[in-house]
Amino acid sequence: MLSNFQLVAIAIKGKKISLYKVPLTRSLQRKLANQWNAQLTDFTEGVELIQFDAGYNLEPEERFAIENFELPEWLAGHNSQSAAELPSIGDNEDRLSETKALVGFGRLQAGQEVIVFQSFSRSHVIKPGRSLLLTDGIYDTNSKPALTLGNNCSAVFFAEDADLVFSHFRSVNVYLPLAEYYEEAAEEDIREILTHDAFAPENIDALAVDASQWFRKRFAILRDSGVLDEYSVQHIVDHSDGYDIELTLADGKIVFPEDKGKAKKLLQFLNEELYKGAITEKLYETNSKREAEG
Repeated sequence: MLSNFQLVAIAIKGKKISLYKVPLTRSLQRKLANQWNAQLTDFTEGVELIQFDAGYNLEPEERFAIENFELPEWLAGHNSQSAAELPSIGDNEDRLSETKALVGFGRLQAGQEVIVFQSFSRSHVIKPGRSLLLTDGIYDTNSKPALTLGNNCSAVFFAEDADLVFSHFRSVNVYLPLAEYYEEAAEEDIREILTHDAFAPENIDALAVDASQWFRKRFAILRDSGVLDEYSVQHIVDHSDGYDIELTLADGKIVFPEDKGKAKKLLQFLNEELYKGAITEKLYETNSKREAEG
């Protein structure tokens, strides 16, 4: 069992990221400690760790690993002891809709601090009146928002060695800055991406020549995501409403702007980093963890 188990919510809105403890009864705390310990065991034991390579497709018995992973500032320094002192999500119910992950802080039997992550979305929040609870033979409903928990963890951080273990880049990148560990796209890669059938680039040279590290990484993420091949231009456009981005079409293609600011926002949108997963309809919003390089 994970000792000193604490459940915490990660709420993200734009560049504002906040941590809130999820207060638990003592009996529920013990039960969840056992459940999350079992998820941790299933996720990490008997599997082969593969050094993170975005181009590698994991087998079911494999996990990606990043050694010496640097936690973002808003999470670094927190452990199973300090997590108990965080503000309560019960006093900040408005942040539930912005919660992108639940985090289990705890200690292994050897005393090592560990952080277990579960992806979370709005669909995991049960609004009052949306569920029926049976008590003494009579159904009633919840008067406060209720939370549903997943059956699997999505990532684990071992504090002693600073090792991060995970399986799916795109889902974990929502709340942890994995893009910094992504292999960069070369100039010829960027040129190839911009000539995809989905795009009508305004100026390829302006984006491909001497591109910054930020742009090289995001073009690489877009290339490996398969979004441009799996979803039509019309599908992408239809799901852009309400996401603070205007997509211009030319001959049925998305105009890729020469302006770096507009190009940056388009890449963030296509990589589902800017807002909730508009293209795949996954309910999360952003993965902005630090000031991005322009």
